[in-house]
Amino acid sequence: MRRRTLLVVVALLCLGAAAVSALLATDVRAWQSAVRADDARAVTHPAGAMPRGADEALPFHAARSLLGLQDDLELRRALVLFRAGYTGIASRDQSTAGSAARAQAEAALERAGRGSGDGPRASAAANLLGVLELVDASAGVRNESSVGRAIVELQNAVRLDPGNDDAKANLEMAMAQAPPDSAFRSARFGSTGKRRGGASESSAGRGY
Repeated sequence: MRRRTLLVVVALLCLGAAAVSALLATDVRAWQSAVRADDARAVTHPAGAMPRGADEALPFHAARSLLGLQDDLELRRALVLFRAGYTGIASRDQSTAGSAARAQAEAALERAGRGSGDGPRASAAANLLGVLELVDASAGVRNESSVGRAIVELQNAVRLDPGNDDAKANLEMAMAQAPPDSAFRSARFGSTGKRRGGASESSAGRGY
């Protein structure tokens, strides 16, 4: 009798494990579809394509954790905010709304950079933080201090990923904007900045 009870328990546990595995597989497919859909929306509406995520059957975001998507989703959200904060349209970027959008983007990029254990991803976030500081400088917001912060972020970006050519190009541009007597004029690529952080979108070496 005891043996029979044990067999029933084992069978139930096996059924439960099979059910969990099936649900996990369903959640993984849901996330894969959601990411593809978000990518497609980002192409057509980059400034408004905030990642929507997936409806998961299992609790505790098991599929998202299994796929290692958390850092990627943080960076994707930050990129959407970045696009809203830096449109390339001077009247928009220099407006009060543009400054507020950049403040949101900077906070999101800082979170994405701090939370990432991936050098290139963290470098990408630092590069974009540097770009936003340069946009602030060109808009007359915080000006010289913004250039200094941009240089620090871009130095971090190069340090975190020496192959980040966008960050190197942006760093050259930022150095050129520093005052002639600034200590940053003698700074070298890859010197250590003040904050870990880390993202880049444009093609290699073009800057911004």
